[in-house]
Amino acid sequence: MKPNPGHCPDEAIGKRVRVRLADGSIAKDVPGAPPGWAADGRNGCRWTLTGHPLDIAEYEVIS
Repeated sequence: MKPNPGHCPDEAIGKRVRVRLADGSIAKDVPGAPPGWAADGRNGCRWTLTGHPLDIAEYEVIS
């Protein structure tokens, strides 16, 4: 996994990502939905780093 740069990484634009949150947990896939989270767009991830335990700490592009 790569560290969150604080904005949507160029390599993730238009793709889906798996993420590890700042609290150490790995975000789970939603049953019945595509794997991972949308990296950008209307329902995309929030990449800003605010110091909150649910900030994205690390990511990997999966599709």
